[in-house]
Amino acid sequence: MRAALPALYRDAALYGLVHDEGADDEVWLLDLLARKHGNGGKTALEPACGTGRYLAGLLRRGWRVMGYDLSREMVEFARRRLSRWGKRAAVARGDMASFRPKERYDLAFNLLSTFRHLMTDREALRHLRVTAEALNPGGVFVLGLDLAAYGEEVADEEVWTARSGGRTAKHVMMTIPAEPRRRREKIINFVESGGKMLESAYDLRSYDAAELSALLARSPFRVAACYGYDGRPAELGAQERALWLVLKARQPLAAAQRRASRARTRREKAR
Repeated sequence: MRAALPALYRDAALYGLVHDEGADDEVWLLDLLARKHGNGGKTALEPACGTGRYLAGLLRRGWRVMGYDLSREMVEFARRRLSRWGKRAAVARGDMASFRPKERYDLAFNLLSTFRHLMTDREALRHLRVTAEALNPGGVFVLGLDLAAYGEEVADEEVWTARSGGRTAKHVMMTIPAEPRRRREKIINFVESGGKMLESAYDLRSYDAAELSALLARSPFRVAACYGYDGRPAELGAQERALWLVLKARQPLAAAQRRASRARTRREKAR
């Protein structure tokens, strides 16, 4: 991962202002997919949780949650945000490629192409492995990302304004498509708020459908279902490229998880 976080990531309140809108709809879909494809449990883990906006939404729906993030500022902000839920919420500092929670969860999720901050196959596979290990038997990992269409994409610019609590921010995000050889999509952000301008630029690793399928084939996961961002069923490799993949552990890992769960139960009874 990158050695330094972009400037916007170091201002958690401003980051939350420009990204919180729409989180309730995404939480609704997460909860729906967990009920449809999961094991019936209501504990959730979010890698790279940022300000905790998704975790707060799940807490309002009765979940118990844990999140972790590389940014110290984001962790502190998320802890304050979730503090009113007490022991039902926990936030730690950790890296997507190495963090291993002490408990196991029924749902893990990584949305908005955050997974693509992992810039090598090695890092991406490490994240998939530690996440698989963090799931209870029958649990699901929802992975949300935009896929590349090499040679078909053009540079793009999105502009939006966010307002909350008397604060206003204008966000301009420019996207420069990846080339298939380098597989690096360039993101450039300009955020203006309170007379100040924050500028940041970073790369995201690109995946087309074949590249993502090849990576998942080397991971502990299989694709159990696929949806568009609107919640409609989709297919990896079809026309839709903004996807939520519902991943489940392959059978050998699931069996190992069941054995580990039984062992933990025996240890607890022996105490």
